[in-house]
Amino acid sequence: MNARKQLWIAVICMTFVVILGTLGFMTIEEISLFQAFWMTMITVLTVGYGDAVPVTHAGKVFALLIIPIGVGIVTYAIGVVAAMIIEGNLFHAVRRKKMDKQIAQLQNHIIVCGCGRVGLQVVHELQEKKIPFVVVDKDESILEKEKLLYVHGDATEDQVLHHAGISKAAGLVAIVANDAENVFITLTARGLNDAIKIVARAEKPETEEKLRRAGANKVINPSSMAGIHIAKGIANPLTVHYIDTVLYGVDQSFVIEEIAVGKGSILASKSLLESNVRNQFDVTILAILRNGNVIHNPTGQEKLQEHDMIIVFGSVEKLGQFEKELQSTR
Repeated sequence: MNARKQLWIAVICMTFVVILGTLGFMTIEEISLFQAFWMTMITVLTVGYGDAVPVTHAGKVFALLIIPIGVGIVTYAIGVVAAMIIEGNLFHAVRRKKMDKQIAQLQNHIIVCGCGRVGLQVVHELQEKKIPFVVVDKDESILEKEKLLYVHGDATEDQVLHHAGISKAAGLVAIVANDAENVFITLTARGLNDAIKIVARAEKPETEEKLRRAGANKVINPSSMAGIHIAKGIANPLTVHYIDTVLYGVDQSFVIEEIAVGKGSILASKSLLESNVRNQFDVTILAILRNGNVIHNPTGQEKLQEHDMIIVFGSVEKLGQFEKELQSTR
């Protein structure tokens, strides 16, 4: 039995004794509720009666029964608390409660299921971009070591994902090392939140279609992607170096971002030429995602529409200005 459960048992037993003692003294001694409660507490804690003592013979007999029970429970509780402090369980329980409160307050966050080597890379990227997230993993030692906001448990279980706030989450990453688990995680997550965006990891090519059928919006095979990247690094080294610098480089002055065209945006229904995006904001629109279709390298005649997702390249400062303009309404 863990220390936390033992502490709860001690608290429940203590509460029962206090209620029993209070009701007993009220009945036997015919005193008020407060006086009976006061007499019960000083009896259980053995601090001395002072001016409040059982008057009747029956009251004294009742006190003799309450004293050993109360002292035993108090001694047991002190021992449990001391053990928790020595083993660090008390501080862990306090931190766990604080984390649960933080998780309950999360909205539009990402749930990262799996905290292995690949999972940690995802976590570090989310931290870099200041995107709120919570990690779910069976190995609590890794989670504690990284000092992450986490839920300890199996991500294939409904209650674990509920604990991670799946109903309010914007996305979920199923990235454990086992393909079967990723399929179950994806299936469970899709059943709990039909609108959530799911990115899943697949080690075997035959698992990719299963993950899509289970509800994954995007399936990534790290081994396959690494192989392609290495091959392109040999065939087109300058291109790969430039893209890597933009996407993963230390110098993040120029980046590629996704920006949504807001409802009622002042740029909606205007062509790229009319909105003068290139000259006014010094950014380059690489593609537009509309109704599931991608418009690559759009021309100046292409008109922006509400809810378009724009893939755009530029400096961090200019992209911020452009996004602000896109969200401005008429």
